[in-house]
Amino acid sequence: MLSVLFFSTLGAKLVKRVLFSRFANYLDEIARLGSIRKAADKLNISASAIDKQLIHAEEALGVELFERLPRGMRLTSAGEILLHGVRSWQKDLARIRFEIEELRGLRRGEVKIAVSQETVFDFLPGALASFMKDHPRIANHVAVAESDRIRQMVLDGQADFGLTFSPPPLPGVTVIRAARFHVRAVVPVENEPQPQKTIALSDFFLRPTIIPDASVHLRDIVDIAAAKSKARLQPVLTTNNLELMRSMVREGCGFGLTAISDRSSTAVKDGLAYLALGDRSIPPLTLSLIVAPERKFSLTSILARRYFEVYFDGLEQAGGKEPALQKKA
Repeated sequence: MLSVLFFSTLGAKLVKRVLFSRFANYLDEIARLGSIRKAADKLNISASAIDKQLIHAEEALGVELFERLPRGMRLTSAGEILLHGVRSWQKDLARIRFEIEELRGLRRGEVKIAVSQETVFDFLPGALASFMKDHPRIANHVAVAESDRIRQMVLDGQADFGLTFSPPPLPGVTVIRAARFHVRAVVPVENEPQPQKTIALSDFFLRPTIIPDASVHLRDIVDIAAAKSKARLQPVLTTNNLELMRSMVREGCGFGLTAISDRSSTAVKDGLAYLALGDRSIPPLTLSLIVAPERKFSLTSILARRYFEVYFDGLEQAGGKEPALQKKA
């Protein structure tokens, strides 16, 4: 910043006199109005008091800041340099104050996130909860969309960042974090009094299946799994809503498939167990955190994204322990 470079050439006491006193206002008004008297009237102070401050500043700097002309005051070259530096510094200070207030949550901001529905089960709540608790005054907007649609939402500015399972390349966006999600069979606990940890693909497809429809990226993995097991895919229910799939599995209507991250617990919860597939050749899904690099972001959205970055980084920690998310700056 030019103002920082300019004032770094001045002594600390002089900077304090010029910037952290009323003189900065006096300088600006004299230059704008071309008269000490007019500046005094505008600022509701005596002309002699302004003139005294101006003389002291000129003595400290060792140069004249104004030419005293019969028709008024005109900035000298040194005065123009000083005024430019003062105005730039004031703009910088206003911007810095605004950014600090944003970070402290003193201003009400908003964050817009577009996510694949596979993340809604437990990944998104875990990543978003800490941010919302630390910054309760920020409004958060989450849109659940198809993975292929999320990239366009980020590019169009409908979302500050996105979570998508779409495979690369992803034109126009940058992947700043990525995490693997593993395919798991979703089975009702009542069918597994002593739940096993894995299930063979052949056994899975012998059961009634409840699977995502073609609009959900997970369906591609389901088709691959069926092909590897040479099973004929005859689902009893297809849906674009993974929560409905879990509900129908819980009701005992069939087995489902979902994708969970390394952080997700495979323990029995809500009457469901999540079993690894016995065929290790089933590829994992990759969840990408994407942004549009050409866009300008508010500090609020940058801060929110940082929480997600930390959450992604935590997936690599041994033992699946929760990382310590950064608190408010």
